[in-house]
Amino acid sequence: MQQLQQYKYHIGIDLHRRTSYWTVMDDERKVLWKKNIPTSKEAALSAIKEIGLPVADMQSAIEPVSGWGWYGEVLEEAGLKVHLVNVYKAKLISGTKLKNDKVDSKILAEMLRSDFLPTAYLAPRATRDLRAFIRGRSFLVRLRTRVRSRVHAILTKHGLLCPWTDLFGKQGLLWLKAQQLLSPHKEELLQLLAVYQELSANIDTSNRACAEALATSKEAQLLVTIPGVGPVTALMIVAEVGDFHRFPSPEKLACFAGLIPSSHSSGERDRFGHITHRGSVWLRSALVESTGKVSPKWGYLKTLYDTIKEKKGTNIARVALARKILMLSWHLVTKNQTWNAKGGGDSVKTETSHIS
Repeated sequence: MQQLQQYKYHIGIDLHRRTSYWTVMDDERKVLWKKNIPTSKEAALSAIKEIGLPVADMQSAIEPVSGWGWYGEVLEEAGLKVHLVNVYKAKLISGTKLKNDKVDSKILAEMLRSDFLPTAYLAPRATRDLRAFIRGRSFLVRLRTRVRSRVHAILTKHGLLCPWTDLFGKQGLLWLKAQQLLSPHKEELLQLLAVYQELSANIDTSNRACAEALATSKEAQLLVTIPGVGPVTALMIVAEVGDFHRFPSPEKLACFAGLIPSSHSSGERDRFGHITHRGSVWLRSALVESTGKVSPKWGYLKTLYDTIKEKKGTNIARVALARKILMLSWHLVTKNQTWNAKGGGDSVKTETSHIS
């Protein structure tokens, strides 16, 4: 929780898709203005004028709902200081059973006034744009995977096995199109293939954009030196983490990503469960997917993976390796270094001459 600058007036905004509730409070906890307004640029600017207080003396708090980015920019452009709320910690602090827009808005204003607002990382516009782009690409890949699964299901219903290793490779697609299926599966297959080709073309375009983004991102160039981390995964890490230096340790970064085990302790008993799953699901998914094929060329990372796999199984080993990769990312970026395959622990080496 960061120390907030002292302001005379505090605005708690309970943000929703169509309407938002504003509560303005002064340092004496007196509510000066409250109103439910449409969630639009015009309504927000009109509300600031209607409040009638110096913008330089006001600060606001909004929750990170889906539309917070553009709304926060509107407020900042109007000269209003904007804080992004850490929703999980705020709920723990408020702890009230009475919940509605008015109450939530007032609680945010109260927390701002008392400098007790748990804030979240307010990523700059460039980081949010990269995040939107890389998540969009991942979404298309997931859609294409569902299409492929549906095609395999149709073939299974007809007892057909593709003689080629890759059903969606050049020879596999030729074989697939030559199959005589019964209606309505025949028509569905044609539709699925059309969707598959369209998705593949869009993903190829995104891949070219990823290559361009990699060339301009120093952090991503450092991260691709880690085994299993390609351009897309590196950009995903950079986009989701943002500023690596805001984490004092790699363990804090792993905690942010929800890749640490949950713990339940009472007295002298300590019990550890599944990972917390708190944080970006996009980041966790990308990291775990990067551990799908572990090669002996990965050095001590392969040794770590094999050791945990033997004791705990494949799934736990992959998650542990994903956590290790993320922690290594912190070391590489904060120290401006590349990965050392022959090192041990968090060994890195300085080789930055190839970084533009």
